[in-house]
Amino acid sequence: MKKEKLEKHIAKKSLRRTFMCLMLTAVFIIASLSIATIWGCDRLQKMILPDADEVLLHVLTVDGQDTERIMTLRLAFGEETEVPTLQEQIDTYLIKMGEEVTTYSVEKIERRYDSLSPKRKAAYSALSACKVLLPAFYSILSTLLCAIWFYRHKLQPPISILQTATEHIADKNLDFAVTYDSQDEMGGLCRSFETMRQILYENNQQLWHMLEERRMLQASLAHDLRNPIAIILGYTEHLQEKLRSGRLTDETLTQTLPNLSSAAKRLSRYTESIQDIQRFDDIEISSKSCALPSLLSDMAEDFSYSAKQRGLTVEVDLPIHHCSVMLDSQILYRILENIFVNAMRFAKKTIRFSASLSEQMLQISIVDDGPGFPSEILKVKNGYNLSIRQEDSHMGIGLIISRILCEKHGGALVLGNDYGGGARADICILVKENTEELTDF
Repeated sequence: MKKEKLEKHIAKKSLRRTFMCLMLTAVFIIASLSIATIWGCDRLQKMILPDADEVLLHVLTVDGQDTERIMTLRLAFGEETEVPTLQEQIDTYLIKMGEEVTTYSVEKIERRYDSLSPKRKAAYSALSACKVLLPAFYSILSTLLCAIWFYRHKLQPPISILQTATEHIADKNLDFAVTYDSQDEMGGLCRSFETMRQILYENNQQLWHMLEERRMLQASLAHDLRNPIAIILGYTEHLQEKLRSGRLTDETLTQTLPNLSSAAKRLSRYTESIQDIQRFDDIEISSKSCALPSLLSDMAEDFSYSAKQRGLTVEVDLPIHHCSVMLDSQILYRILENIFVNAMRFAKKTIRFSASLSEQMLQISIVDDGPGFPSEILKVKNGYNLSIRQEDSHMGIGLIISRILCEKHGGALVLGNDYGGGARADICILVKENTEELTDF
């Protein structure tokens, strides 16, 4: 109802309606001025060349012998005059009806243009021209005034605003606002432009943050790569020196080769992690119908088996009523697996696994009873750059991958430390109501 009222309100103030009202007003003014001008010019012309107040009465008498006698009398309007001759002719006509035929005619006496003085002739002609030219002048002037008013009040302000906004965008400056308080089409265009600017600004900010975070992540990984490379180079130089001096023994090889192998494996793991991050960033979400909470129960069972082998207990709490939702179960499993593996590495005895569903948002919490996340990780809220220690590098890469996958699924990964101690990871992903047949994980 409110939307319909708003649309009607906007329609009432549309440019088309404003333009039509303006033109109708102009037509009314033109017609009024034209009628007044013509009437006034006629009155002035009457004053310059007034009509005569006399008439000519023509009396034509034809007798039996076809003899015509014509008599003309000049009479004035509103003036009483005795015409004995006319009375005599009338009496004769009445007496001699059979012998004579009399007809009467009246001719109006008008003053002629040629009788005017040169000045009056010029004034009379000018008034005749005014009756034609002034209405045309009114039409042209009213049209121009309407166009100027319509442009200055309805078109020029929004055009100027949009032109300025376009110049800002061309200069790669999105930190401004497009404001035009009007409910007509130009106001709607400015609001649409402002919406576009906001979207561009947000996308630009997101892109800038993403590039900055990627740059920092690459710098962090490059820094981490230096250590295994330095170890490999150091041991290689040590072996070469031993070989040149002839002091290379089996004991030296036995001590050195495992360290080289460990450094090489760590270097390989870093390389694979970088490839994984790039691959996961390009992945597409493929949602399918899944049953809750059975899907989460199956995943928790898999994780509980792995935790039991390490002597850990998994407490599962899934207060979700039976329902079906659309989500990518493979992506969800990969996210939970990364978080759960990290929890198992630092947990002492117990890992808590809980989930809830609210307003198409599935939230899963994994809490361990370990020492908790380092402050270096908690300082970076939603970034890809996780400043971590060398021994925790696997944890950092796993968190980065999980964060990317959560964002791909329309959610987020929030890290923190629980009140009772230990690390807490809240995974939020966007789910939709099921419109297909249920499928098992």
